[in-house]
Amino acid sequence: MKIALCTELRNAEWFESRLRSLFAGDGQLVIDELWNEKQLSQALRRSRYHAVVIAMTGARGLEAAIQAKQLAPEVPLVWWSDDENFALIAYQLRIPAFLSIDCSDQELYEAMEPIRKRRYGNANCAMQL
Repeated sequence: MKIALCTELRNAEWFESRLRSLFAGDGQLVIDELWNEKQLSQALRRSRYHAVVIAMTGARGLEAAIQAKQLAPEVPLVWWSDDENFALIAYQLRIPAFLSIDCSDQELYEAMEPIRKRRYGNANCAMQL
């Protein structure tokens, strides 16, 4: 599974470790760490992903989420934000998983489970990468 993780540098290791523990059984897990919207847009233009995870604060997270939806509308998106007021915007953008920055491991698992099922239930998805 290949995931684009766009997060601010100070949070990258913490978010990546949570994702790695969630996908512990996947020996082929690749997480591309991206630290801003520009890196995210470049990555989405050059690579294909099973999921995009955005964990950024404030308007930067919003901008990254909008950009990801525009560049890769078919790729599942999980948006972690420090501002729960963005939940309505996430709904309007049809982002299926919006999480508060302090979400529990269970909430993260529930948000990522459809992506895991899609990945393992759809052989074509894995072969396209």
